Amino acid sequence: MTPINVGSTDSYASLPENSMLSIPIKYNSTCDSGIASAVYKVVNNRASDITLVQSPGVPISFNGKVIDTTIKVPVRKGLMSVVIIINDKCGHISSKSVDVKSVVPSSSTVKTLTNVVMSTDPADNQNFFSFYEPTPVFGQAVALTKQSRIDFIAINMSGARFIATNAYAADANYYNASKGALAGFTTLNYTFLSATKAYVNSANFDAISTEADLAKYLQDTVIAISPLGGANYNIINADRRVSDVYGVSNTTKGFVIGWGYRSHPTATAAILTESFALVLVKSVTQKANGQYVITFDIKGPAADQRAAYSATTIAPYAPYPL
Repeated sequence: MTPINVGSTDSYASLPENSMLSIPIKYNSTCDSGIASAVYKVVNNRASDITLVQSPGVPISFNGKVIDTTIKVPVRKGLMSVVIIINDKCGHISSKSVDVKSVVPSSSTVKTLTNVVMSTDPADNQNFFSFYEPTPVFGQAVALTKQSRIDFIAINMSGARFIATNAYAADANYYNASKGALAGFTTLNYTFLSATKAYVNSANFDAISTEADLAKYLQDTVIAISPLGGANYNIINADRRVSDVYGVSNTTKGFVIGWGYRSHPTATAAILTESFALVLVKSVTQKANGQYVITFDIKGPAADQRAAYSATTIAPYAPYPL
């Protein structure tokens, strides 16, 4: 097994949350035919101390027999290690783990947007959302220039529904509802979107002012098992990329979104979602043409999570062209 060089440090006592872990990787294969594949996997135990969740393999660039690159991994609550795995064409496997013993929690004030208005009507130019963009809501013309920045889109499925762009082909109904808005797209993002949850309500939303508050809420109210007062919802590993359908209403309803890693939709699901925000839907109205306008508040980490999680974007795939 050829050793993998990750620089002078392969174990960190602690790292600050929302920092980026840079890992230099140098490797020279002894196989004359060169390297077959190289990936890294992120390992996280945020769900519980005994539940380890791995990301899908994220490709590492190589040239023939050589790897000489640096990967950047977001440091989030629960990060335990980054495992590098290299396969050569002679059938040999090399691996190396870079370990993180603890993550120092962020105490930053959360980022909050209020009274965000989106529309399922493409003519309104309000069907794309990017939490960390200066102008978070925009239409298709702008979206085509910001494909890697999009968190979700609003589509009409007999009501307003939010979906991650990489969920456009979840089935024929999603494809037909989204293909017009996504025409011309070449980059599609993963975002976790939960169903409506009773515990994402105005009282809980308003009580959160810092990232420490948000982390405690997620752990105690969402992730924790029922005997400990939680909903026992493993959002770290949950496989969901669409919200519920929201019909005309003034009743407040909430759900969770998240950023992380996901395998290609046509492959066996491998999911690790590491960072989260809360969305509070406040009203839904219907236009005369049957399209929907939806107003919501959103609260999440201060640092740009979309920029940190672009490692598992995908392209459109058959039989669902854009």
